[in-house]
Amino acid sequence: MRFPQFTEQEFTIDGSWQDDERQLRFTSTISSSARFVILSLLKYGDEYHYMRHNKSVASEVPLELFQSKFPHQNRYQHTLSIGYSVNTGAISEGRLFLPADLPMIFQTGQLFTFATDARNQPFIHLVAIAKTDIKSKRCGIWAVKPRLLDGLKEPWLNVLSRTRQVVIRFGRRALL
Repeated sequence: MRFPQFTEQEFTIDGSWQDDERQLRFTSTISSSARFVILSLLKYGDEYHYMRHNKSVASEVPLELFQSKFPHQNRYQHTLSIGYSVNTGAISEGRLFLPADLPMIFQTGQLFTFATDARNQPFIHLVAIAKTDIKSKRCGIWAVKPRLLDGLKEPWLNVLSRTRQVVIRFGRRALL
C-alpha cells in the first residue's frame, strides 16, 4: 500500500544483529535527508497495535527490535522502539525475520514490511511521513494535514488523523 499524495522522500534502515540462543537484538537507525515521523504497526493475532512515534525531529532516529524466547516454547516476545518513544510489543510463534537485506530502502507513505514471522507473513510494518505533511497537536501528538486525508478510507483515516496509539481490528481481512 502507498499513500501517493505525501511528499516524496526516501528512507534507509541500516543496523546490526546481536544474537544468542534466547535473545535477538536488532540495533539500527532510520535516516533520510529531511525530518520525518514514523507510524509502526505490530501484529498480534488478527489485530495490529499501532504507535505514532512523535520524537522524530531529526533526519536520523534510532530503531531497535528486541526479541526474547519464552523458556521451553517456540514463542517470542518482541519489543520495538523508535526515536526514543514508548516501546510497543507483541508476541509471535517463532522468530521474526527481516524480509530484505540491509540497508533497507523505502519511500514516504509506503506501508513497508519491516519484519515477517516464521510463516513469512508480515508482522511489523512501518510508515514514514515527511515532517512537512503533518501538523502537531498538544502533548506531542501529530496528525496528517487535512488536505492529505481526502479519499482515505477506514482504518487509515482514523489512524492518520486522530490518536497516538490504539488497536486496529481487522478480523479475517488483510491489512492492505
